[in-house]
Amino acid sequence: MPIATAPSRSVRAVRGFTLVEVMVGAFLSGMILTGVLVTNLQLMRSGLRTTQYAEMSTQTRRGLEQLGIDLKSANAIKWNSATDLTLTLPTSGGSTRQVTYAWTSATQSLFSVPGTDSTVTVGRIYLVNGIPALSNGSAGCTFARYDRDGNVATTDLATKRVQVSLNAARSAKTMATATDTAVSASFILRNKPTS
Repeated sequence: MPIATAPSRSVRAVRGFTLVEVMVGAFLSGMILTGVLVTNLQLMRSGLRTTQYAEMSTQTRRGLEQLGIDLKSANAIKWNSATDLTLTLPTSGGSTRQVTYAWTSATQSLFSVPGTDSTVTVGRIYLVNGIPALSNGSAGCTFARYDRDGNVATTDLATKRVQVSLNAARSAKTMATATDTAVSASFILRNKPTS
């Protein structure tokens, strides 16, 4: 009758991994997984930031386009302040209407409102949101006016061109603030007679 012998130690060692090998494999797998997750997080943050820039750019472009249409058709302008101006626009019936474009630190937006008073909230249309005051305390959106020769205008009658400067910003809790500074081309008030 044959006698059973215990398997040799070298045969048992071939059957599995040692504890050290398993720990090293788990550590390397964890490092790779961490790298993949960090990369995924960075890609998501980049995508969100790109979306913020695209939204900000689109909103700024549309707002400046609407302002430009009204400036080009305006036949009179009233300069309320560097952040507030009122335009007199012709209507299809031959009369005129007034619309005010303004920025305030309270709204942090460039908006238009029918009439001559920018504090009225009825009928207010927000054109560009997210325009905070600058870090030095100055306005986040300003209007500059020029005469027909390109010099800074000092009266409403002499104003023939208007330029808009704004600094829009978007922020998220875990990201740095995305900012976009826009300086429009000068809009010529085509229907406004010059002095």
